[in-house]
Amino acid sequence: MESLKDLNGAICGEDRQCLDELESLSQLLREIDEIARGFELEAAEGPPPLITNLADVERAKHAAAARVPANFADYLIRRALYFRYGGGEWNGRCKVCGAPASLVVLAREKTGIFEGYRAYARCVCGSAWPFEAWKCPSCGAAGRENFEVYALKEGRLLRCARCGYLFGEVEEGPDLQAIHVKFALLIAKLRG
Repeated sequence: MESLKDLNGAICGEDRQCLDELESLSQLLREIDEIARGFELEAAEGPPPLITNLADVERAKHAAAARVPANFADYLIRRALYFRYGGGEWNGRCKVCGAPASLVVLAREKTGIFEGYRAYARCVCGSAWPFEAWKCPSCGAAGRENFEVYALKEGRLLRCARCGYLFGEVEEGPDLQAIHVKFALLIAKLRG
């Protein structure tokens, strides 16, 4: 039986530099989170998503790019908004970013003598909200039969048969933010 490919290998293949960078991703994300907690952003009053209510988007992008690697500037802004204003769901999408969830997390839950899972949707900014397993975060298609499933060591990558949306599914565990970012990188690679 062939062993499952890990997320790093699915993203990088045999590219040693890429694999080394992913090995240090958790540390980089912790550093970005520290910057995000003190990053000055003002969102004007208005309907969600919060990212569309930024007072000066270009200034925020420029300031973010000066603090983190350029390909993480948007991520820094989203994390800063999440830390400052909180997260949650808005019309089935992330209240901060306006995007559908890119990860479904399965949290173990004891229900008497049995153990099951409670699912929640998650955006890469950190927002989370109650969700259903086997449901597309983009179009709402529900049921196992509506998904192509690709197994990885860290979880599963799902593709909705109705709309083609790609998202990850993992069990709740340590370093969830790094695993989520890795799924986002894999999804971006697959989308081209």
